[in-house]
Amino acid sequence: MKITIYRPKQIGGQVTRISTDKASVIIDLGHNLPNNRTQNDALAAEVDNITQGCSAIFYTHYHGDHIGLFHHVEANIPQYMGKVAKEVLCKKYEVLSLIPVEQQQTDYTYIKEKAALINTFEPNEVFCFGDIKVTPYFVSHSAYDSYMFLIEAAGKRILHTGDFRGHGYLSKGLLPTIKMYIGQVDVLITEGTMLGRTDETILTEPMLCAKAMDLLKQHKYVFVLCSSTDMERLASFKNAHRKVCSQRPLVADVYQKDVLDIFTKSAGQKSVCFDFGNVYAYKESNKKLQNWMLEHGFTMFIRANDQFGRLLDSLLPLLPADEPPLFIYSMWEGYMKNPHTIKDEYVQMEKRFASSVHLHTSGHATIPVLKQVCQLVNPSTAIIPIHREVDADFASVVGLSAKQKEKVINSSTVMNDIEIEFID
Repeated sequence: MKITIYRPKQIGGQVTRISTDKASVIIDLGHNLPNNRTQNDALAAEVDNITQGCSAIFYTHYHGDHIGLFHHVEANIPQYMGKVAKEVLCKKYEVLSLIPVEQQQTDYTYIKEKAALINTFEPNEVFCFGDIKVTPYFVSHSAYDSYMFLIEAAGKRILHTGDFRGHGYLSKGLLPTIKMYIGQVDVLITEGTMLGRTDETILTEPMLCAKAMDLLKQHKYVFVLCSSTDMERLASFKNAHRKVCSQRPLVADVYQKDVLDIFTKSAGQKSVCFDFGNVYAYKESNKKLQNWMLEHGFTMFIRANDQFGRLLDSLLPLLPADEPPLFIYSMWEGYMKNPHTIKDEYVQMEKRFASSVHLHTSGHATIPVLKQVCQLVNPSTAIIPIHREVDADFASVVGLSAKQKEKVINSSTVMNDIEIEFID
């Protein structure tokens, strides 16, 4: 068996290939995050080489740093992702394909058509390719319908966690799933995003919801900037809104409303927590909704783009001067403060408001949860940390036992008949 890890010592742009003499599968084929685009084009040009002879590609979730290169894959290689995740991905490219051609830097119509061809799977569904067996297991992450994968081949068992966390609404199944369905493995390939973010305050989603309730009690007009595809975060603000100010409208734009409808008809059928049925799509022509908003107040999900900039230009002057609106920023602080990852559109959005609050919690596994997963699967051969900063010391930070520390792999090697190759 051979395990090839591309770009193991960076956050984003993840690619893992697992091969035997008879077959091979790839887990994720992501582009680099925006702060590291210089390498992105180079890897995009290498997709044919990376995927040559591949039996199938599986995606952990729909974030671009895990799936962003899917449209470069030849049509004869099957690609798979969760059913709801595919709906969200297709909706994203459907909207992007409507951008006027002169503004496009990418052919989104072509990418939309490629997205529609991706195959889907159900949780715990087993796939076999030659002598490789792949089984997806649901996990909580800041992208709904995310998965870890158990890969069984050549007498070995490998768990690839993808991105996951233990403090979301849907995280309660994480450890029971590992205990019941996975057990001990030979190799653990796990994310390590939080290794370099030990100073971050980690709230559970219910805790974040409680803090949001306090803010909504104090402010009549509230704008929330969070990921439009993070179902659990959107649910936190939706639930806070309905508990303290249900007489006010909860508002989004048409794209966000479409995504929320996807979540409602899937997760919302299982739990009222994820039922977004009474969210209103804001249109300036809808004067009835606008009057309701101005009279009673509102909570509005917003995005940092030109369309919302124009919307705010028309809406903010209508609000009373003696009741200033509140801007809630609910995304990673690095996009606001880290010079290497800062997003100017977020900074400029916040500057529109005199009053703002940062209220966020991570979509990634905390160090205690990483330790729990390591202990539960108790890898017999290797622990391979990926999706981490280059200088992150997984073994020491996570607090592994001396025996487990010896199994942490940071460079190419051969262990127990498994060749492990790192390609930066």
